[in-house]
Amino acid sequence: MEGKVALIFVFNHKYDRNIDILENLYKDRFSNIYHLVPFYDGDKKNVISVYESSQYFQGYLAQGYKKYFQENYEHYFFIGDDLILNPAINETNYKQYFHLSEDSCYIPEVHSLHNLTNNDTLRFLPVKSIIGKKQWYWCKIKDLVQDYGHKAYGVENTNEMPSDQEAAAIIKKHGYDVQSVSYKDLHGDVLPLTSATLKYALHLKSYFKEFKLAYPVVGSYSDIVIVSKQAITKFCHYCGVFATNKLFVEFAIPTALLLAADQVITEKNIGKRGIIYWLYTKPEIEKYEEDMKPYHQNLAELMANFPEDKLYIHPIKLSKWKV
Repeated sequence: MEGKVALIFVFNHKYDRNIDILENLYKDRFSNIYHLVPFYDGDKKNVISVYESSQYFQGYLAQGYKKYFQENYEHYFFIGDDLILNPAINETNYKQYFHLSEDSCYIPEVHSLHNLTNNDTLRFLPVKSIIGKKQWYWCKIKDLVQDYGHKAYGVENTNEMPSDQEAAAIIKKHGYDVQSVSYKDLHGDVLPLTSATLKYALHLKSYFKEFKLAYPVVGSYSDIVIVSKQAITKFCHYCGVFATNKLFVEFAIPTALLLAADQVITEKNIGKRGIIYWLYTKPEIEKYEEDMKPYHQNLAELMANFPEDKLYIHPIKLSKWKV
């Protein structure tokens, strides 16, 4: 069985031990497997060395492009090395699971950044407003109006992307608006009056301002993305440009995908989801541990009893599981 899809694992860190584990886990389901591993210095032919911060791992995809690209692949299926696909998904049926045609692509979601309220698949932070109500915001958004330079110093990339107007028009064609963001989008809301009266007063004028993004972008959880043959070249090129500009990956990948692809399918379109856990707080960790209990930290048990209605689970840290 020789599939027409490349399964490409994206490693945030140099965990060479996981290469063989993933090979054994997926080799009967996918014929064409690659690994993008930071600073890899081994001799496996299908492992590609990449050099970039994990905050901008879109750069891995761009650097590896010429080594994993083949004309006969219909899709390029990128997943994090700590994301486990439903074991029923393979190279012959993945298009049915993700509702893909030969020319369409997949990403779990796409969010416009203004008035963004998602606190499910993106990692949001809580801030109390002056009336004590908890507001949620995605702290990365403020980078797009404060620190991000789309035309970075020392990088000759001015003509490597669509113009601001062209990019906004392409994104809108996919059904997503790009607008200026508010103070609440950037900071959650004004800080508690009791502890920061002066700071609140200083920011009051800003509270009613709108802030223009440095470049039209959208956001998405990006540990799984499927890119069509039609889109892969442009997609990787745009990912590379965004990496040189140090654009956070969960802006870079969804934006590059919309700019490169004619059709992008999301979980909303297909009515199926993966399971995503964030492990930063005690309640989050306790919830994750409770849900993982039935599998006894054993990968074989997880694969044998994987939730049938879920596309994937993330994260599964292989170093902590019996394999």
